[in-house]
Amino acid sequence: MGENATYIEAGNCVGKKKISQTGIKVNCNGGEKPTFGSHNMGIINKVQYTSVDDMFSGDSLSECNLFSGKWVFDNTSYPLYKEKECKFMSDQLACNKFGREDLSYQNWRWQPHHCDLPRFNATRLLERLRNKRMVFVGDSLNRGQWVSMVCLLDSSIQDPNLKFMNYNGSNLISFKAVGYNASIEFYWAPLLVESNSDDPVNHKLPERIVRSQSIEKHARFWTDADILVFNSYLWWRRPHIKVLWGSFEDKNGIYKEVEMLRSYEMALKTWSDWLEIQVDRAKTQLFFISMSPTHER
Repeated sequence: MGENATYIEAGNCVGKKKISQTGIKVNCNGGEKPTFGSHNMGIINKVQYTSVDDMFSGDSLSECNLFSGKWVFDNTSYPLYKEKECKFMSDQLACNKFGREDLSYQNWRWQPHHCDLPRFNATRLLERLRNKRMVFVGDSLNRGQWVSMVCLLDSSIQDPNLKFMNYNGSNLISFKAVGYNASIEFYWAPLLVESNSDDPVNHKLPERIVRSQSIEKHARFWTDADILVFNSYLWWRRPHIKVLWGSFEDKNGIYKEVEMLRSYEMALKTWSDWLEIQVDRAKTQLFFISMSPTHER
């Protein structure tokens, strides 16, 4: 995928290329291509910071294992934003609004063992996103990440005329930071490839069907993005997924029940093949998040 792109999976990277993501170089060990459904993945073991702006401190300014650390309670600098103050907060994620009282979970932050992470700076991030388009693609877990990102940035833009949300009823919803010409967007595609669950509102169907070799319907909305953050896993958690060869409109399409891991692998191959061909590797940074905790009780 080139020097400016890689696959990141739950703290792992696939491939052994060095990359640069917002001033951070990551050294990876592993094979050249992803092997889905196996453990052939290299772990990000060292992160080297190349920008003074990152302002990390600790025993070593040049190296720090971000994935070796612990969660610490911080009621001084956290939370970074308050739910009720973010006008872009979704009701699906508004725990406080709908009666949750134990909000102390918002005060936990990650503390690496051998360095200190700088406090989040919304203005600095917006500067890095100036004239750029960042797109989160996936299911409601990634939508939650997108909403949180929007709320983090919202507080730093005081003029209400310099920020707005654009939603036309399609799968794509965008937050615009006008003064920075920056766009932070979310695109609903819970299985990444085309499926019968693609409607952003009416998608809870008794039977899940995917066109594992069809992604262009969604992907044409991502092509020119500068940063792409994908996730997909929870919607595959069924013993079998029905795979369709043909279109949903074609009565002669071929349907086959496929074991979950195999159908997931088929879809990820379609996704990764599309990225290899269609994404400008000198421009676009790629991230992939697989398994995450659910957001339901």
